[in-house]
Amino acid sequence: MILIVGAFVGMIVLSVIGFNYGGAGGLIGGALGFLLRVGGRGIDWSERLGNAFIGAIMGMPLGFLAGGVYYFASPQILALIDAPPQ
Repeated sequence: MILIVGAFVGMIVLSVIGFNYGGAGGLIGGALGFLLRVGGRGIDWSERLGNAFIGAIMGMPLGFLAGGVYYFASPQILALIDAPPQ
């Protein structure tokens, strides 16, 4: 349990530190993962919150990756689109 909580807190800290480099995507991905999993199957609320926690843990790295790709790839893509024909 300590390792899981440490990974969760570490991803939040990494997302906050790298906010300008895709960390916003990590926070958004964690929130979306949490919201998508909280309404799923579950007998009681403790099981649903556990599922939502796992959804947040899965969504944070994917959102961080997507935000980083957007941050680093979008200038090159826009430069290719705006380039004059040769």
